[in-house]
Amino acid sequence: MPLIQRKRRPQPEEEEEVSDANDDTPQPATQRRRTSASPDEDAYNGDSGLLEDSNADQMVKKLVRLALASEYQRRPIRRADISEKVLGSQGRQFKKVFEKAQTELRSIFGMELVELPAREKVTLQQRRAAAKADKANKGTASWVLTSILPSAFHHPDILPPSAVPTEGEEGKYTGIYSVIVALISLSGGQLNDSKLERYMKRVHLEDSTPVEGYEKPAMLMKRMEKDGYIVRVKETGPGGEEDVCWILGPRAKIEIGDAGVRGLTSCVYGDPEGAEAEDLERRIARSLGVGERPGDLQRQTQGGAEKKKRGRPRKDEQQEVQNDDDEDDGSDDD
Repeated sequence: MPLIQRKRRPQPEEEEEVSDANDDTPQPATQRRRTSASPDEDAYNGDSGLLEDSNADQMVKKLVRLALASEYQRRPIRRADISEKVLGSQGRQFKKVFEKAQTELRSIFGMELVELPAREKVTLQQRRAAAKADKANKGTASWVLTSILPSAFHHPDILPPSAVPTEGEEGKYTGIYSVIVALISLSGGQLNDSKLERYMKRVHLEDSTPVEGYEKPAMLMKRMEKDGYIVRVKETGPGGEEDVCWILGPRAKIEIGDAGVRGLTSCVYGDPEGAEAEDLERRIARSLGVGERPGDLQRQTQGGAEKKKRGRPRKDEQQEVQNDDDEDDGSDDD
């Protein structure tokens, strides 16, 4: 009679664990998977685990995409936009995500996020409204993208106008708002509406503009105001008459600034050299009000304090300074 080999019935797991504890035989692979933790589970444990790093990387990518998309539309990125579209419930990760996004923008795109300055408060009504808003709202900062490439790479062949809608239309718009921003800057930062109309008449923009979709000058001015290049200020005088003027917007100060105004003015004058270039630079600085701003005034004060530390000059030095001043006064009068 042939022998029948019966399959051995598996013993309960408790008996296997007891027997394994008494001998040194290795555990089966299936039991090792039960008793030991998964490597993935170990990696995701802890404050600095892979899960948190993955979430942070995703938020960094979202912030970079938000910055690039907003810049195409010339729309500033506000703190509320970052909290809503990027961070979600991870509001405490703002600083960490923002710094990593800055690193990605600088190393890959050659750009960085720069905080926009607050709008100037010219009228008394604006100052009062701003004071109330500052008390009610906190963390209302906003940023725009700016290039950090060296000046040698600021060439149209390297940095062409945006292709939205087309390079030609974008170039026209860029040229017009650059000229208007330069006119306001060279007028001391504030330009009366009637003077601006005269300037636009000189460049043949009093009736129509070459920008498609913004053929009327009023429509183009509203677009520049919306994009943050200029700000329209209206104030009512004692007699009820309205006085309208234009000042620089936050984006104009960051995107163009004094350096852009100097470059545009030099191009208009044909890029002079030597003494002519020095004279033009001096005139531009005077028109821009360099030396009359808080930062310039502070530097002048520090320079005066350093001179006082050196002691009073001798009489012959005082006489030389006085003679130089007299000569300067004579040349200015001429």
